Amino acid sequence: MRAARCLRGPDIEPGKKFITQTVTFNTKDILTLIMTKQSLKNLTVQPSELYEDKLAQLELIINEANRVRNTDKTMIEGLLGNFYGRTLNVGIEFKRAYGSILSGDYFNLTELPDGNYLFVFADLSGHGLPAYTNLIRLNSSIILAVRESERIYCKTGILDTSDLIRDITIKFTDIMEELNNEEFASVLFTFITNQDDKFHLKFYNHGMFFPMIIRKFRDRTIDVYDLNKSEKGWFPQKGYLMGCALRDILGDKYYLCPCCEFTLYEGDRALFYSDGIVESINPQTGEEFGEGRIRDILIENVHSAPQETIDTLFRSLYGYIENPHNQKDDMTSILIDFPLVR
Repeated sequence: MRAARCLRGPDIEPGKKFITQTVTFNTKDILTLIMTKQSLKNLTVQPSELYEDKLAQLELIINEANRVRNTDKTMIEGLLGNFYGRTLNVGIEFKRAYGSILSGDYFNLTELPDGNYLFVFADLSGHGLPAYTNLIRLNSSIILAVRESERIYCKTGILDTSDLIRDITIKFTDIMEELNNEEFASVLFTFITNQDDKFHLKFYNHGMFFPMIIRKFRDRTIDVYDLNKSEKGWFPQKGYLMGCALRDILGDKYYLCPCCEFTLYEGDRALFYSDGIVESINPQTGEEFGEGRIRDILIENVHSAPQETIDTLFRSLYGYIENPHNQKDDMTSILIDFPLVR
């Protein structure tokens, strides 16, 4: 039996206390400290010792949050480092919404008991600690469901992808309902199977953007597929957002999530991205960054390494919104070069 390899994080409950080193906060404390720090920037007088103490405490929690995120990034890069016996070349970046210490964006690669992989890319509603807490609940649901699929696989030799997605959805929704939490999750589940020079992708999409695909040959762009559009024989389909309020409304239809399949080839490049990137606003024009600009950056940087391309994308994003204060949502993007496997 293979052990599922999943990104884990601390178990934090909204409204409960968040402990970092010797300082204890709850959600309201964190928001108060952030506002205090921002307001103190405009003072011309020396802040009181009370405020200095609060600022020192805020710096502790920010440093701890950054440490956790850097550790998470290292763990994800490690998970992507053994993919069918090859190392995936990836570019990763995630930026929190301005004023948020933690993020609700989530990504994870899990090796399944049949030797194939499940890549999960998700966006939990809200920002900061509440969104991060629901992220942990989603991660726990995935871990439990994959463990159950391992037991079934050991007995039957069968791994049913639709059953696994349904089990994850049930577990996450039950947790949210038990806690009377009406937030929701947008999740893209991607099952990856290798066959010779091809990678077969099976998507179960609960409300996320599909990836963009760059088809390459000898570092030259052959074609671009925006899997969010119906074109070139591809027809994207999605299920519902994941949350207990929707289940209450939809009943059994809530669990319906069509499977879409797409084939990648060796050397193809796939960009997964959250809505915070697409919906970033230019303050002068009010126009969104949009998918067209993402596509152009991918084409212009086809010769660059994945991390260099991601860095270019985020430089362009921050230039577009002009000021980090204008970042209203978490922004996450992962660019994967699919390796030669023969």
